[in-house]
Amino acid sequence: MVVTPDWLAVIDDEISLWLNPNVLAQIDLDTQGIAVGSEIIYRVNSQELLQVLASCVGIAARQQGAIAIWTYYTSNVGDVPTTTPSPILRTLMNIDGDLSQKVCQDILQHPEADRILQAHGLMIGQISRQFLTAITDYVEQKLRPFTIAAVSFATTITWCEPLQNLGKRLNLPESFSAFLTSQCWHMAISAPIVVLMICWISAKLNLTLPTLPKLSQNFFKNLLQLLENQFFRLIAIAVVIILFLCWATIKVANLQNAHLNSLIPIIESYLEPYLPIAIVSLRKLIVTGLGKIFFRYPFFVKLIFGRFIR
Repeated sequence: MVVTPDWLAVIDDEISLWLNPNVLAQIDLDTQGIAVGSEIIYRVNSQELLQVLASCVGIAARQQGAIAIWTYYTSNVGDVPTTTPSPILRTLMNIDGDLSQKVCQDILQHPEADRILQAHGLMIGQISRQFLTAITDYVEQKLRPFTIAAVSFATTITWCEPLQNLGKRLNLPESFSAFLTSQCWHMAISAPIVVLMICWISAKLNLTLPTLPKLSQNFFKNLLQLLENQFFRLIAIAVVIILFLCWATIKVANLQNAHLNSLIPIIESYLEPYLPIAIVSLRKLIVTGLGKIFFRYPFFVKLIFGRFIR
C-alpha cells in the first residue's frame, strides 16, 4: 500500500504541495546522503497519477492539457488556515516533457526561497519518474491475463515433444504417447481460452480471485526475482533470438548444407522447452518498454488508456 505524505495531495486531477518550515526540515532530513535523482522517496498512489495523466491527455472529465503541480507555503506550523493560501509556484508539465513554470514574485524575497524552490524541483523530479512507473504497472496489470495465456500455450506446445521423448526412453507404451499428444493439443487450445475467460468474468463482475497461501506467494515472488535478474534476462534474449533465427531459416532459407539441416532441429529441441521461462524472464522488460513508448507518444496513451481511465 502506497503511503503518500500528508503535505502532498492530488486534488481535481492537479498535484498540490503544502509546504511549511517543518515539511522543509523533513525533506532536508529525508534527502540527506541519498541520490535523489535515482531514487523515489515520496510515492504517490498510481491510480491517482493515472487520473492526472488522463486529464493531461484529454481523456478525463477535467481536460487540463498538461500536468499541473502547485506549491503553497505557510509559515504557520500546526494551524489549520481558515482560507486557502495563494499558490507561490506552478509548473505545467506536458506529456512530451516540456515544462512551463510561474513563480510568485513575492516568494523570491522570502528567506526560505531557496529551500522552497529546491523542494518544488525535487517533487517535480519525483512525480515525473513515477508517471512511467504508474504506466508500467497499468500495462502489466492489463497484459497479465494475456501473459499467463501465452505462457500456458507456449509451455504446452514446447514441452509436449520432450515429454514424448522421455516416455520413449522409459519404454512407456505407444498408447500413452498418443494420449499425451492429444491431451497436449487440447490443453494448448483450451488453457489460454480458460485463463482469458476467468479474467474477463472476474473483471466484469468485480470478483476477487482467491489468493495463494503466503508461503506460495513468497516462493513465486523469489522465483520471479531470480528469473528477472540480469543474467537470466540475457539468456532469455539469446534463446529468443536463436529460436527466431532457426524458425526464419527453416521458413525462408533453402539450406543445401545437410549438416545445418540436421543441426537446426537439434538446436530447436534443446531451446524450445526454455521458451516459456524466457517469456517470464522478459515480461517486465517488455512491459517497461511498452510503458516508455506510451509515455513518449501521447497517441498511444489516448488509444490504449482512453477506454479504461475515467
